[in-house]
Amino acid sequence: MFKLDLKKKLIFILLLISQTCLIYADDLINESEKKEITINPLSVVSLKLEKVYKNEIISFATGFIVERDNKYYLITNWHVVSGRHPSTYEIFDKQGRIPEELNIWYNGKKLGSWIRKSEKLYENNGKHRWLEHPYGSDIDVVALPIKVSSTDITIYSIDLNLSKTDMIPEVAMPISIIGFPSFISNVMPDNKFPIWKTGYIASEPEVDFNDEPVFLIDTTPRKGMSGSPVVLRLSGGYKTRTGRTMMVSSGYKTLFLGIYSGYWSLPEVGKVWKPSVLDDIFENQ
Repeated sequence: MFKLDLKKKLIFILLLISQTCLIYADDLINESEKKEITINPLSVVSLKLEKVYKNEIISFATGFIVERDNKYYLITNWHVVSGRHPSTYEIFDKQGRIPEELNIWYNGKKLGSWIRKSEKLYENNGKHRWLEHPYGSDIDVVALPIKVSSTDITIYSIDLNLSKTDMIPEVAMPISIIGFPSFISNVMPDNKFPIWKTGYIASEPEVDFNDEPVFLIDTTPRKGMSGSPVVLRLSGGYKTRTGRTMMVSSGYKTLFLGIYSGYWSLPEVGKVWKPSVLDDIFENQ
């Protein structure tokens, strides 16, 4: 009789424990649903671009917005808006199609929603609308003036002061390219959050490689990433220009390194155009 009572007690206790675990799990689920989603601020800076010819999407790219003199500009590559190789002027599209406009997927008012707006690349007289560097296509970066009159979008412009963060980049450091590779756009077209792709600084970042305002990164190039912002984010120690070694007490320290573009003549290598080219573009107007 004693053994039977003990057995019943053990079963009761086990049932009570399992029920408590289920209730606790339910509480965790309900609590998680109440939490707001937190994302990195740079994930809303990068914007998905669709290159359009006669209302047909012919390829994808990446861009981001900067504010200058109370005006907004979309930053991307020269070869993105022109549809041509910046050195040979060869048309990339096998059918000879050159983009006439860009579809820009802006962030909506609610995080995780996006609104598509179109920007023409040419005036009615055929003149291109984008602003170029004084050296033209030799500097594969442009600034396209955009109209931000809509009330259903939210503009997240990159803070160019991040290019002045007192942190010295060095060769072999890991960097992040934040953009939209074409294979993601094709497989998951509804996703408008960018991919953070990792690369490594491959040439001295403070020396102009091949007399161009660029440095090289070791990465696997992907179509669609052209025009992506490139950043260095460190959570440990880093060197400053005052000669000190600093430690990040919490979170990350971020340095904006420039604008990504491919390097067609070198496999597994990409170019990063330095932030100074943006000043050259705007000061040349």
